[in-house]
Amino acid sequence: MANPKKNKPASQRYLPTMTQDYSRISDTAKAVDSIILPKIVKYLQSIAPQIGRMHKETPFFMADYGAADGVNSSELFENIINQIHAINPSLRIKLVYIDIAGRSYFDAFWKSSRLAQSDLVQAEYIQRSFYEPFPEIAHNLNIGFSSTSVHWLDTKNVDFSLYRHTAHIQANQLPDEERRIFVEKWIRDWEVFLRERSVELVKGGALFLANLTDRGHDQFPASAGYNNLRDACHELYHEGRISDTELETIMVPDYFATPEQMKSVLKENDLKHVFTLTSNDELTVPCAYFSKVKNHLNNMQVKAELADTLAHVVRAWSESSIKTGLAPENKGEIDEIYERLRQKFYENPQGLPYQYCLLELIKW
Repeated sequence: MANPKKNKPASQRYLPTMTQDYSRISDTAKAVDSIILPKIVKYLQSIAPQIGRMHKETPFFMADYGAADGVNSSELFENIINQIHAINPSLRIKLVYIDIAGRSYFDAFWKSSRLAQSDLVQAEYIQRSFYEPFPEIAHNLNIGFSSTSVHWLDTKNVDFSLYRHTAHIQANQLPDEERRIFVEKWIRDWEVFLRERSVELVKGGALFLANLTDRGHDQFPASAGYNNLRDACHELYHEGRISDTELETIMVPDYFATPEQMKSVLKENDLKHVFTLTSNDELTVPCAYFSKVKNHLNNMQVKAELADTLAHVVRAWSESSIKTGLAPENKGEIDEIYERLRQKFYENPQGLPYQYCLLELIKW
């Protein structure tokens, strides 16, 4: 039975952020770079005459929406910059990194980044939700990029009661009827995201989006992580360590839309007169950690190391959300939740594959 002394409502604002080591453990997410880079190179080749004519004092702007600390896109951006400078060697580059996390992690990354070593490359970090407008770059953006980000819902524009459920902690776990409200929420947020980007992009500018997506069969991205987290929270509830209110309020505020939902927004309103969808590809990137050791799980040390890594990965993107659901005096349970998550991965090793819908949008 739940502990009645721990029945205070949790904080009523979700601001999910990545932990400081997110960029060091997202190998699966970074694997998409090798797939999206050729698309960007092809685009750059198509606008090569325009790049060649750009004055060296007019920067070529690129933005990373949902950048975390900037590490994950750094190799991709470095390759893009090399392509641009092969066309126009003296062209200045302005990189804009956007995330709601504090900028200290970005500052640490940038200080030692190879990107920072070039006199032609400048960077700016903007601590703001990517659903908001960015007048700082309005009508100047040449390339916008986002990877594994836009499944996060905008938590500022809805009542807190949306993020409450007694049985589940994530929208894709819900039955279809209950999930509908999150589908509608994601569609509204997706429209806002695209409209704001249309203001920032120059004519002919491009968005390259590696969107995590639900491709069916109840195997949405990292589903084992979400399901194990849910089960760990239920165990603590039945042991009386978290309250009814906490269990109901623990929610990761994201939704993995289907590829059809993503494309329908681009077809069914005035956005179809703003963007051309030049490519959309669906793919699954196998879990980088599970794939390496799946044939060696009879080795207990290998199995334990995999469980540690998977629990660490899940904690990186979920901890801030889980903490939001816990009462202030009960934050100590967070370590127990992730220890139980690690144990579940040890007892039943499962990978965390990422399913993607890769979209290339060109502004008219």
